[in-house]
This record gives sequence, C-alpha cells and structure tokens, in this order.
Amino acid sequence: MTSPSPPSPAPPTVDFGRSFRFVVDDPDWVKKVLIGAAFTLASSFIIGAFFVAGYWVRLVKNVAAGQPRPLPEWDDLGGIFGDGLKIVGVYVVHVLAIMIVLGGLGCIGGLVVFGVGGLGRSSEQLSHALGALGGLGFAGLYLLFVLFNLALGLYLPSALVRVAFRGELKDGFDVRANLEFIRANLANYALSLVFYLVASFVAQFGFILCCVGVFPCAFWALLILGYGLGETVRLNPRSV
Repeated sequence: MTSPSPPSPAPPTVDFGRSFRFVVDDPDWVKKVLIGAAFTLASSFIIGAFFVAGYWVRLVKNVAAGQPRPLPEWDDLGGIFGDGLKIVGVYVVHVLAIMIVLGGLGCIGGLVVFGVGGLGRSSEQLSHALGALGGLGFAGLYLLFVLFNLALGLYLPSALVRVAFRGELKDGFDVRANLEFIRANLANYALSLVFYLVASFVAQFGFILCCVGVFPCAFWALLILGYGLGETVRLNPRSV
C-alpha cells in the first residue's frame, strides 16, 4: 500500500512586516522620503508626478532583483523623469477613458430628459417625474463612477508593473495580459493592495502635522505598494 504523497508547500507570500519596515532599514531613508514628499507635493502641478512615478519604477525593479536596501537614490533626476513618463501616460489614459465613458452616458441621459421635458412642458406631473428621473440618473452615474474607480484601483497596478518591467507603453493597455498577471499572482497581488490600503489609512494621520506630514506619508504609502508588487514579481518572475 503506497503512502499518500505529502501536500505541496504553500507558495511564498509577501512579507507584511518587511513591507512596512524596509523604508526605515535604509540609513538615508529620511532624506529619500523627504525628497519624494517634495515631488509628491509638486504633483499638484503635474510635473512632480513624473518623478514620483519614475522613482516608484526603480523601487519595484530593485525589490524584484532582491536588493536588501531597495530604496533608489535621487541622483539621476533625468533618468527618473524618463522612467515615469510611460507610467503617468498609462495612468492618464485609463482615467480619461473612464471620464469619457461617464461623460458620454451623462450627456445621453441629459439629452433624453431635456428632450422629453420639452415635449411635455404643459404637464406638471411629467415635470415632477422627469425631475425624479434626473435625480435617479445622477445617482446611477455616481454609482458607476464609484464602481469604475474601484475596478481601476484593482486593475491598474498590474498594468503599471508590466510597463515598468517590459518597457513598452502598449503593455499597459494589454488587458488580457494584465488580467493574467493578476490571476497568476492573485494572493500576493491582493496582499500588495491590502498593504497599500493600510498604509494609505495610516497616511491620513499626516494631517495631524498641520497637513505637512501628509506628503511624506502619501509617498511612503506608494513605496509600500511598490515593495509589495516588486516582491510579487520576484516570487513569480515569469508572470510579467
């Protein structure tokens, strides 16, 4: 009688503790985070977003390469800016796509309501009904906005990671391949997003420091997301 084969070991997962500790393990972490915070603030004027995105790309690659101190230096601003161009481009196109879809639906709904209203101006009951219908339409549009943003938040990191490693802008729009990356790394991908949500929640307390601390905390949260996704790739490099 043959003995049953032992169960296969569980696949390795992203280390929660290390994800939140790796930043302060770097001896120059204060300087690096403060510079990142300055660029996060400058993202309000768009230009800073390219540097934050480029730094994020380098962090993800360093983590995937297994570097013990993966925080990049800020000594190559031109290269960092270039690394961030495609990342910001992919992000902006996805956001614009959602805005165009929602804007189109809103315009169609508005035209229908105003068109029907124009045909029945003499009916007070019809006017009230159209007002209620318009309110429901607005609520439905807002619900779609929330659902689309939730879906984008779950999907977009996979597109950004694949662009970071493959270097081609088109990979950011390869929906099938990006969804396959999520499927192949479902547990670690989900953990990375959860870690980011936890860090983002903690970052809200940056407002306690007269709003100044919110920028270092927001940048720190992005670093944690980058670490989680970099580890995801390191544990399954073929999935990219």
